[in-house]
Amino acid sequence: MTAQRFTITALLSGLTLLFLAVLVMAVFREEPGSNSYVALADAFLHGQLHVNGCFDEDCAIYNGKAYVVFPPLPAIIAMPFVAIFGMDFHYFMPITLFAFAATAMLWWRIGGTLTEDRDLRMLFLLLVLFATPLIFVTLRGDHIWFFAQVWAFLFTTAALYATLISRSALLAGLFIALAFLCRQMSILYLPFLYVLLMEEERPLWHIDRAAFARGLRLIAFPVAAVAAYLAYNWVRFGSPLETGYAYLFPISMDTPGEDPGFIKHRLRELGPFALEYFPFNAFYMFFQGPHVEFTGRYLTQLKEFDNNGAALFLVTPALLFAFLARWTRAFWIGLITCAFILGVTLFYHSNGFSQYSTQRYALDWLPIMLVFVALGLKREYAPPLSILTAYSMGITLAMIAIGGLLAA
Repeated sequence: MTAQRFTITALLSGLTLLFLAVLVMAVFREEPGSNSYVALADAFLHGQLHVNGCFDEDCAIYNGKAYVVFPPLPAIIAMPFVAIFGMDFHYFMPITLFAFAATAMLWWRIGGTLTEDRDLRMLFLLLVLFATPLIFVTLRGDHIWFFAQVWAFLFTTAALYATLISRSALLAGLFIALAFLCRQMSILYLPFLYVLLMEEERPLWHIDRAAFARGLRLIAFPVAAVAAYLAYNWVRFGSPLETGYAYLFPISMDTPGEDPGFIKHRLRELGPFALEYFPFNAFYMFFQGPHVEFTGRYLTQLKEFDNNGAALFLVTPALLFAFLARWTRAFWIGLITCAFILGVTLFYHSNGFSQYSTQRYALDWLPIMLVFVALGLKREYAPPLSILTAYSMGITLAMIAIGGLLAA
C-alpha cells in the first residue's frame, strides 16, 4: 500500500468512525415528546385521524381539532412500538438507524452492479451515507420531518433497486407508493422508472402489449396510494387536495411580544408557494457556503450557525460525476425528473430549515442522481473521488458539530 493510499484510507476510516460515534450519541440523547408521529400513531390506534396534541408547531388546527399535516406512513411504521410503549415511546433513532442500514445495503448492491471495482463501490457507499444530507436527517430521526425523509429515501432507493437489479415493475411501483406516503414528490419518479425498465433500444413511443402490462404493474400501487392519500385529506379537511398547511400556525397561538419567525410570516402572508422564495432557495441550493456568524466588539465571538444549510454541490462536489455517465435517454429523463422536483422546491416556503448540513430537500431527487454518479465512475477516478469524499465527509461532520454546539 502506497503512502497516499494509506493516508486517505486512514482518513476515511477515521471520519466514518466519528460519524458512527455521533449516531450512537444520537440514540442515547433521544427524549420523549420529540416526534409528533407518536401522537399520530396513537390516534390511528384509537381509530381517529386527529391527534390529542403535537410535539412541534407543524400541527394544523381545523374545526377545533389538531392534525399532523405530514403523510401518514411513518406513523404506521411507528404504530407497533407506540402500541407497546404508549405515548412515552422515544426510540425513533433505533428505527431510523434500521432504515439507514437497509439503505446502505441497497446502495452497496446497486454500487456493485453499476461501478467497476470494489474500491469505487466502497467510496460510492461512503459518499451516499456520509457526504450527502442523508446523514444529517438520520441524526435527527427523532423529529418528525427527518424521520419521514429517512424512510422516503429508503423506499425510493428500494424502487431503484427493484428497477435496476430485480427488474420488477410491480415492486418498483410498490416502493414508490410507500415513498409517496412519506414524501409526496416521490410520485414523480414513475416516468423515470418506466424508462429504466424499457429495453434501451426500444423507442419511447413504441407501445405494445408487454409495455402496456409493464406500465400497469408499475402504476398499480402508486394509484392506490394516491387515492388513499386524497381520501385521507378529504376526510380530515373536506378537500382531497388540502394537506392542512392552510391551517398551520394560527395567530392566536403566538406568544405575545415575540417575533413568530420568517416561516410563519411566509405562510401567513405569501402562502406555501410563491415566486418571492426563489432567490433565497436558489442561493442556498447552489451558492451559499457554510456560514457562522461572529459577534462582539472585534467579531471574534461565535454567535450562531446558519441553520438554512449550505449549497449541495459546494459541500458534495463529487455528485457532479453524474454528468460523466453516458447521456442516454434514461440520463436525460432522470435529469429532467431531478430538475422538476428541485424546481418545485425552489418556490416552496422552506428550504429545509432547520439544517446543519447541505440542502436536505435534495434527498427527494438525489437517489436518481446517485445512480448516474455510479454509472459515471471509472477506475481512474478513484483517487479524486476518495479526496472529494473525504472533503465532503469532513465538511458535513464539521457543520453538524459546530451547528449543534452553537444551538445547544
